[in-house]
Amino acid sequence: MNKRTNCISCAKRLSGKQTHFCSTKCKNKSHQNYPSQKKRGLERKKKLVDNFGGKCSVCGYKKNLSALTFHHLKRKSFKLDARNLSNRTWGSIVKESEGCKLVCHNCHSELHNPDLKLASYSLSRLL
Repeated sequence: MNKRTNCISCAKRLSGKQTHFCSTKCKNKSHQNYPSQKKRGLERKKKLVDNFGGKCSVCGYKKNLSALTFHHLKRKSFKLDARNLSNRTWGSIVKESEGCKLVCHNCHSELHNPDLKLASYSLSRLL
C-alpha cells in the first residue's frame, strides 16, 4: 500500500504520524463538515445495502435508499444511521451489520409492532 505524502486538503507535505491531513483545520475543512459527512454516510449506506442484496428482505422493496433500514436481530451496539455510518470505521459498521437484516420502513414497523394489524386492531386489547 502506498503511503500518502501530501495533505488531502491543501497538498502540504505530511510529517510525523500525519496520514491524511496536515492539521486539524484542514481535516475540518474537507472531512469533518456536514456535506462531507452526509455524502460519506450515504455512500456507506448504499454499499451496505448492496451487501445485503439491495432490497427489503421481507417484501422486496428496492425503490429508495432512504426507505431501507437495518433491523437488529441481536442486541445493538449502535444504530446504523447516517451519523454512525459516516463517523465510524467501516470494519465496525460491517461487524454491527452482521446481526441485522435489511428491511423497508413499513416492514420494520410491522416487525416492531405485530399486534397493530388494521384488520384485527382493537384498542381494548392494548389497554
